[in-house]
Amino acid sequence: MRRIIYHSTAAPGLDRAEMFRLVYHARVSNEAKGLSGVLLQAEEHLLQILEGPTWKVVATFEMIRRDPRHRGVEVIDERSIAQATFPHWAMRYFDDHHIGKAIAQMREEAGDRLCPSIEDAVRDFFVAGFAAHETVKPSPPQAGCPSSPRPC
Repeated sequence: MRRIIYHSTAAPGLDRAEMFRLVYHARVSNEAKGLSGVLLQAEEHLLQILEGPTWKVVATFEMIRRDPRHRGVEVIDERSIAQATFPHWAMRYFDDHHIGKAIAQMREEAGDRLCPSIEDAVRDFFVAGFAAHETVKPSPPQAGCPSSPRPC
């Protein structure tokens, strides 16, 4: 078995409706091939974890790499695995509006199979997406309250 974790940037025009079509077709295809995985989206940034029989993962990833609906495909981690981390998810989708839900459900589904490389990739992905969000500005530092003068 093999796992590939990669990130990419959605092509312009990949709207919410197109994303849901993509996820639906990925689920159907992955079920037929015996693959499992998770797709995360934060704005235009995508992260996918794809697992299954080695040759099927490699062949599917090559098709994904050539898909014009995204660009800048970069593998974060690729390795042999003993068993799938998310065996019941043909393709689970989470967006940046449900970060807490994504992490909680991933931990629940994976149990003790949730390895550090997956946790690190998911955490780094959402942190980078949050930091890149144009409307999010750091809070200004809070001024300390002046102490009231005390007579000596």
